[in-house]
Amino acid sequence: MKIMRYWFCLLCILLFVFLSGCKNNKKPQQISQVCFEEHCFQVEIADTDATRQMGLMYRESLPSQSGMLFVFDTSYPHGFWMKNTLLPLDMIWIDEDKKIVDIQTAIPCNADPCPSYIPSGNATYVLEINGGGADRYDLQTGDIVDFI
Repeated sequence: MKIMRYWFCLLCILLFVFLSGCKNNKKPQQISQVCFEEHCFQVEIADTDATRQMGLMYRESLPSQSGMLFVFDTSYPHGFWMKNTLLPLDMIWIDEDKKIVDIQTAIPCNADPCPSYIPSGNATYVLEINGGGADRYDLQTGDIVDFI
């Protein structure tokens, strides 16, 4: 009986050591580009409360093939506003299946309170690009997006 208990304890210890080495250390995919059928945007990632709150405020320019991708933990109709944003922007809401659910053009806010831009559906991601970019690149609701 003592020997069985010894082997059982030894087996438990070995199993614990083995399984603790099996944890997933793989980091989530780092996104650097958001691509549509024929065009890609270099993006900055806003995936923390601080970076999402700051967004593109106070920027005086944005390169034509650049943008900011807001990444959320949950799918929801995440609303945006243009307070302290100096550039007109296109906001492109993207769902968890990487499909465009809404596109809206937003202009800089000179009044208080600033209007909110609310999508017509739930989204996990929001891409902000220069105003007019969605039309220029013929982006449409229902288009599929690829993150690279």
